[in-house]
Amino acid sequence: MRNDKITATHIKDFAYCPRLFYFKHILGLPYSDTAKTIKGKDKENLFKKQTYRSKIIKNQNEPGLTKKYGLYLEDEDFKTKLDCLLIDEANKLAFPLQLKNTKTPIKIYQTQRLQLMLESFLIERVLGYKSSYGYIKFALSNELVKLNLNDKSELFEIVEKIRELVRKEVFPKATKYKKRLVDNCYRRFY
Repeated sequence: MRNDKITATHIKDFAYCPRLFYFKHILGLPYSDTAKTIKGKDKENLFKKQTYRSKIIKNQNEPGLTKKYGLYLEDEDFKTKLDCLLIDEANKLAFPLQLKNTKTPIKIYQTQRLQLMLESFLIERVLGYKSSYGYIKFALSNELVKLNLNDKSELFEIVEKIRELVRKEVFPKATKYKKRLVDNCYRRFY
């Protein structure tokens, strides 16, 4: 991982539990998808088929937006694949859209925010569009949540911690949230 580009997966894994990142990306231990992950991937594919010709954002104030699915964005330091990119060509605006196979949570999770922040950052840096907010579509509750992405300082703090861990290769502390360790293929190492 020393010279690899940082991806949304790296950022989400580190934010979820630094040890998960350490096992997967520093030690290179094999990772197996959980039932939740597999179900989420299936729902993402279904979402793409269902929204290809339909309107995702049903707001009369939004102009007609072009949708692009599975778009890869990459620069010298970062890379990611977007679920969906909504583009307003007339105003040079673009908005990342993530599909989550769950009900809308009471509070948006840090991993979800960070993923959208990275996507927004790369949209601005690589494509040259302004990207001040993004969306999360929660499939089970059929709700679309809009997030302000202007302040990306949280993203860059995590990125710096990742780079430090890669440099030092020191076994990190586990997450303080013990429920996160239950559905984890590395739980026997904790």
